[in-house]
Amino acid sequence: MEPQDFLVRAVTRAQSSETFGLSETVETDIGSVVRCAGNRAPARLVLACALAKSHRPELDATEPYTEIRSGRSFSGRTYDERFISPLIHQYRLPLNPTTAFLTPTLRNANEAIRSATPFEGRPREVYRDAARILEAMQDGTGDAETVLASLFRHLLALRDEREAALTVALSAMNTTPADLSTEDVLTLLEQHLKSRNASRLPVLLVAALHRTLGEIAGETALPLGVHNAADSSTGALGDIEVVLVAAPETPVTAYEVKARAVTVGDLQIAAAKVASASSRPENYLFVTTHPVDREVSDYARTLHTQTGVEFAVLDALSFARHLLHFFYRFRLVFLDAYQELLLVEPASAVRPELKQAWLALRTAAES
Repeated sequence: MEPQDFLVRAVTRAQSSETFGLSETVETDIGSVVRCAGNRAPARLVLACALAKSHRPELDATEPYTEIRSGRSFSGRTYDERFISPLIHQYRLPLNPTTAFLTPTLRNANEAIRSATPFEGRPREVYRDAARILEAMQDGTGDAETVLASLFRHLLALRDEREAALTVALSAMNTTPADLSTEDVLTLLEQHLKSRNASRLPVLLVAALHRTLGEIAGETALPLGVHNAADSSTGALGDIEVVLVAAPETPVTAYEVKARAVTVGDLQIAAAKVASASSRPENYLFVTTHPVDREVSDYARTLHTQTGVEFAVLDALSFARHLLHFFYRFRLVFLDAYQELLLVEPASAVRPELKQAWLALRTAAES
């Protein structure tokens, strides 16, 4: 059987009423790993190792690195990227879109993963629990195929719980949205941007502005890239790229959105990126949720002479305030665009708690 066949069988078992018969300890560890909101990498680690062990029982589930060279080691990253990734998209599983083996804790390891390992990742407990599952598969106290099926059962249950919670929150909203003022809309945004783990939200804010107002300017924003994907790996100029509707190959503006203060170093990196680009934008704008330092603004002004591209650093809320007051009649269209972009983001980019928080804030504002 091929790895895909084991995955199909595991998902089928997960969706059945079968009792798996795993020990309470293994089931508890699986639940802990799957439901750890602060770190999703260990869940993908265990999935990849359980798949490898199911596919080739002679492998050591605790040795997902070919560098170990024990004769029983394997490439966990290969199993993860080639076979686990497609299933994440197919079943909307609440997991990171990128492999676990590129996270700092798992990237450069070259020895077996044991529960006694002093893991650097946080929380340490979830790595310990993941390692115990690998050990159970290896010592025979946890059948690899059954562990795989149990992982999928927990993941599907978590997905359904999150989607149900969002459905309830959406149903609680007014069927006829209130006629909020621009300042009401900005207050909602400010409250949401202050949430924890909100680094993706400023990107959605800028994307929603362009989705709402771009047509007026004859411009359109290209689809958003994966959160946390480096521009060097995607070939993108920035977080958001805007092109002319009449000439989609012509970049107009590139946005780099930061949930931290912008530095001179950020501008230097962007200038170098623009200098090597085959097609340069007219504007390269940094948008930040933090105060803009005068030194940074002054340096940005010098880059037009050097590159022929206009550079500027903008405060996110001030940027939104100006545009929404200027295009006052579009303020509620923008509000809906932001919400739509927010709700379709994968859980790895925007946590479900942030989506529910937004719906609660808007419901309260419109009540």
